[in-house]
Amino acid sequence: MGIVGGKICLSSVHVFWSSDDEVFVARSDRHPDLIARDEWSSLAAMEALIDLIEQQRPQDYSADRPAA
Repeated sequence: MGIVGGKICLSSVHVFWSSDDEVFVARSDRHPDLIARDEWSSLAAMEALIDLIEQQRPQDYSADRPAA
């Protein structure tokens, strides 16, 4: 998973059910320190992981603005 052109590219995300915690857990090989959990949905866990990754990236919006 990486960021290309301001968007996140998924390459290796793992989502599994943790019976110990009774939640879906989403992890990425590229961001092993970030883990997202959701008790109802594997997709929600993956979306939460994407949100975490987006929060970690530098917020440079200058590339999104048109040139003067």
